[in-house]
Amino acid sequence: MEQFKDEYIESDAVEVSEHARQRMGQRGVSKQAVELVLKYGRKIHSRRALYHVIGKKEIEALGDTHPDIKELDGVQVLTTADSDSVITVFRNHDLRSIRPKTRKHRHFH
Repeated sequence: MEQFKDEYIESDAVEVSEHARQRMGQRGVSKQAVELVLKYGRKIHSRRALYHVIGKKEIEALGDTHPDIKELDGVQVLTTADSDSVITVFRNHDLRSIRPKTRKHRHFH
């Protein structure tokens, strides 16, 4: 990941919560990896938050120009919807779980 260091978001620009730091340590995800996901990942708005995701589509599109992206398959960075404050970081290849489930409204007539 050293070759793309100049392309990373400035480390001071990304606010990482203590919870996210702890999860990054537990899950072996570096700050540089989080910055790559924030810069190149797909953005999905769900549950009043913003998910930044590196999936197969991003790897196919960017894998040749940015080989480090291949190692980030399934990394998801959850940020607040109104700013880039990182809430948590995890790996999950199932992107369908991000989408909100359809609400079942019960109407009592």
